[in-house]
Amino acid sequence: MKYFLSGLVAIGLSLAATASFAADSRNVSVVNETGYAIKFLGFNAPDDGMDEWDNELEKVLQNQASTYVEFDEDDEGCVWNIRVDWQNYDESVLWKNVNLCKFNVLRLRYDPGTKTTSFVAE
Repeated sequence: MKYFLSGLVAIGLSLAATASFAADSRNVSVVNETGYAIKFLGFNAPDDGMDEWDNELEKVLQNQASTYVEFDEDDEGCVWNIRVDWQNYDESVLWKNVNLCKFNVLRLRYDPGTKTTSFVAE
C-alpha cells in the first residue's frame, strides 16, 4: 500500500509538472512582414484601458524577423488588444478584441497603396 500511494503521488506530480510546462493557448509568434521596423509590440486585456501596455520586445523587431510572446498564469482570457509602434514613425496601429486562442502565428502586413496595416492569423 505504501508503494502504491508513493506511485500515485509521483504520477500526480509528473502530470502537474507536464501541465505547467505546456504552452499557453494564447502564446503567439509575431512575424514582421510590414517592410518597416517595429519598436513596440504590446498586448493588453480589453478591460485594462488604452493606457496600460508593456512592450514585449527586447529590441527592435526588424522586417522579416519574428518574436515569440508568452503569456503567464496571471493573464486571463483569450481576447486581447494588440498595439504596434513603428521605429521611425510617430504612429501606432491598434487591433481590439483579438482572440489569441484561435491561432499560433500572427503575420503583420502593410499595404503601401492603402496605407493599411493588417495581420494574417495562422
